[in-house]
Amino acid sequence: MTPTLVPGDKVWVNKLLFGARIYKSFDFEDHAPLKCFRIPGIRKIRPGDVVCFNYPLGYDKWTEIEFKINYVYCKRVVGTPGDTVGVKNGITWNNNYSGIIGVLENQLAIQNTPDSILWRTKFMGTMPFTRPMWTMKNFGPLYIPEKGVTIELDSIGRAIYGPVIEYETGSWPDGDVTSHTFQHDYFFAFGDNSLDSNDSRYWGFIPEDFIIGIVGGKKVRNNP
Repeated sequence: MTPTLVPGDKVWVNKLLFGARIYKSFDFEDHAPLKCFRIPGIRKIRPGDVVCFNYPLGYDKWTEIEFKINYVYCKRVVGTPGDTVGVKNGITWNNNYSGIIGVLENQLAIQNTPDSILWRTKFMGTMPFTRPMWTMKNFGPLYIPEKGVTIELDSIGRAIYGPVIEYETGSWPDGDVTSHTFQHDYFFAFGDNSLDSNDSRYWGFIPEDFIIGIVGGKKVRNNP
């Protein structure tokens, strides 16, 4: 998240803005599913908000959304339920938001770096890792799942939304699955350090229930 956050920073996480998450089960053993409800909040999460959340691939399977209680990330939201997002020549965009999302200087660094150099980095190719290939320089357009919305699925759609469908139904969609109605809301979040950030560009969607809260207040940087 540099330069917005750097190692050693501390942040306040406001759980009341979006609504605090209340656990219905305190079974946090390995691979135990998250059971919770959310109390009413003051406002919705917006593109540009920095949020704290449980990393959605909690046990690092790369295709399976799982909850892990103390595996927490902090990133900037670029897409909320129902938005369409993407990256064009390094610059992040959202069809429902007209402002800059994130740190423009860092996005321009991607724009101005030759592809031959970017391909030497571990982060050039992004999800869904199919052909045609999306990259950190040109990504999407990608629809962010909204509860109750039905989408049609082809082979690429099954690759993009497969982890979400498996999370909601218990099985990965095969070739016979041609549509899906989302059961939950999801978010998409990037790190501000665009050239070197492990974020939704690579591991995908964040279930609403995994959101802990919106980062707010003053960050405190530890003295050296």
